[in-house]
Amino acid sequence: MTQNYTEIDQLAEKFGGRYKLTVLIQKRLKELVKGGQKLVDLEDRNLINIVMEEIRQGKVTFEGLELGPDLGKEESKKSKKKSE
Repeated sequence: MTQNYTEIDQLAEKFGGRYKLTVLIQKRLKELVKGGQKLVDLEDRNLINIVMEEIRQGKVTFEGLELGPDLGKEESKKSKKKSE
C-alpha cells in the first residue's frame, strides 16, 4: 500500500520531524513580526504563508536561527527512548 504524504509531512521529514519544523516556523515568524525582511517575493500579507513559502524555496534553515535549549532536550529524550 502506498502512503500519501501531505506537503507538511514532506517538509517535516526534510527537517527531522514535525517538532523541528514547528520550531523553524515559529522562529522565522518571530523574526518577521519583529520587522525582518521577507526572503520571497510574495504579495500575501499572511506571515505564516510567507514563512511556508520561504521554507518551500529552501531560503530558511536552522542555520542562523537561535534555537534555544529546548530543541536539544527533546532530541535527547527521543534518542534515549530509541536506545532502550
